Amino acid sequence: MIERPDRNYRQWLKVAIVLLLAAFAIRGFQFGNPLIEVDENFYLLVGDRMLHGALPYVDIWDRKPIGLFLIFAAIRRLGGDGIVEAQIVATLFVAGTAWLIARIAAQMAGMVAATAAAILYILLLNLIGGSGAQAPIFYNLFVAGAALATLRAVRAPVDPQGPRRVRWLGAVAMLLLGIGLQIKYTVVFEGIFFGLVLLHRSWVQSRSAGRLMVDGGMWLAIVLAPTVVAFAAYAAQGEAAPFIFANFLSIGNRSSAAAGVLIGRLGRTCISIALPMLAVLLGRAIGPWRMMAGGRTASTFVLSWIGAAVAGYLLFGTYANHYALPLFVPISAACAPLFSYRRHHLGAGAAALMLILAGFSDWSVIHHLWQKRGDRAFADAVTATIRPRLTNCLYVWNGDPVYYYLTQSCLPGPYPFPSHLNNLIESRALGMDPIVELRRILANRPGVILDSQPRDDDINPAAARIVDAELRRSYRQVAAFALQSTSVIVYQRITGPHVWTDTTSR
Repeated sequence: MIERPDRNYRQWLKVAIVLLLAAFAIRGFQFGNPLIEVDENFYLLVGDRMLHGALPYVDIWDRKPIGLFLIFAAIRRLGGDGIVEAQIVATLFVAGTAWLIARIAAQMAGMVAATAAAILYILLLNLIGGSGAQAPIFYNLFVAGAALATLRAVRAPVDPQGPRRVRWLGAVAMLLLGIGLQIKYTVVFEGIFFGLVLLHRSWVQSRSAGRLMVDGGMWLAIVLAPTVVAFAAYAAQGEAAPFIFANFLSIGNRSSAAAGVLIGRLGRTCISIALPMLAVLLGRAIGPWRMMAGGRTASTFVLSWIGAAVAGYLLFGTYANHYALPLFVPISAACAPLFSYRRHHLGAGAAALMLILAGFSDWSVIHHLWQKRGDRAFADAVTATIRPRLTNCLYVWNGDPVYYYLTQSCLPGPYPFPSHLNNLIESRALGMDPIVELRRILANRPGVILDSQPRDDDINPAAARIVDAELRRSYRQVAAFALQSTSVIVYQRITGPHVWTDTTSR
């Protein structure tokens, strides 16, 4: 019996619907919470202020590529409060990435096992800071698309149409990677791997040094094009220098975190990926992918991709939790062969066990996150305390920059991300002295200063002494909102003699 050509498309449409529903069911618990992660609530602030004329790297400083902020600016165009909208858009990106994972995984495991692996990806994200709208949530989509295009180039038959097919599949992969680079430059590590694979396939297909050079040159131009366009837009405004410094130079001036901090972060990542990696190794060992047409090629490609992603994570060196989120794309795909193993129903049992364990772990992690960082009700209570006291700009000295957004406060300067001014790691990476900027902000008498106690060990002690002296001299504590291990403290400026009040807790 010959299948109708459109049957496969209908099956993949069903998979897409399943993954979309799964993504919203798994991630919906966090919708509306503005305190999921400090990075993403800062991105929302930047995107919102861009619509009011602020220019990243000039009016609001950060080192993330402009594409990330353009995404959040576009999200603010959707209306609403921006918080739920950002989380819905992020969930759509997650569902899209999961679908691409399933397309890759199906080449070595079949559609059902590939769908289970894609659902596993959605669940794993929540374990290490991916339950909201972190940068990898967005660029993983483009990396997965580039991986699928590269795999198709690898599997392209060696025939007269092969070189042309590889050239254009490579162009698609490089365009997707170029867009990804303008969301986060760490995409470069996986991009190098895909580029090398494509160059090898170009040579295998053509055995022509000339064609190899043309393909390589074209692919390099395509992958760099979005970044060149972004630079040209800044250069046209006379802001080339701030763009170059923020995007390419400042990262080299950052100090390293303490060895103990790095080891702790790396250990937590290892724990998060341990069980999925065990599934990957088991699937490779028992080898059900050998039964699939092209399964060996797909399996080898995905395992090599895991190696490239892990190398990129280790080479970048900060080991913050969300930097490991890209690892889950190839790891999830590589779990699919184990899920397809039919002897004694081992595959179905492994899939069920991993999905159940990941689901319980998700709930535990999210519940812990609410206790550690707060939820929407907590953010609303802090906002309600700050807003009526804003006789001047709010200054978030140590806390979440989302409070600038929630209170619609003016910004005290171009560095509203708190760690840029209060963190030792950043003290030489801004192109200016953060102590000078801190003194300027305090001299302008912020109406409210937001702090968190106890402070992290990497707080710049010189900066802390200056702020604490000013708080004692010119501010009074009006509220403290307790979390699991910290308290968010609101200080209001006083104009008369200093009167210290007792802490009031929520």
